[in-house]
Amino acid sequence: MTFRFDSPATARRLFDDLTQLDDGTLDVSAVLADAPTLSDHKLVLGWAHALSGVVHGHPRLPDGNKVVTSQLFFLDPQLGLALTMNRWYRLGGSGHGGH
Repeated sequence: MTFRFDSPATARRLFDDLTQLDDGTLDVSAVLADAPTLSDHKLVLGWAHALSGVVHGHPRLPDGNKVVTSQLFFLDPQLGLALTMNRWYRLGGSGHGGH
């Protein structure tokens, strides 16, 4: 049986985002401006770390929906920023993400 978790394009985008974040070339202001907001967020653990919270500004989900994100790869509550497998999130108020 063959299983592929996600597409190579998704993995490349994720790698590029993490590389830019690491080398300081990521335009954090632009990422925050374009990212959906996740408020009342908290860290959750299922098969991998993720975030749960109330989403606003998501391209496919209605505002106010409680969601669990895809796998979490980066979380910085001080920047108000999180990177999941599928997208960046701007962290809104009342988060419990370990702080």
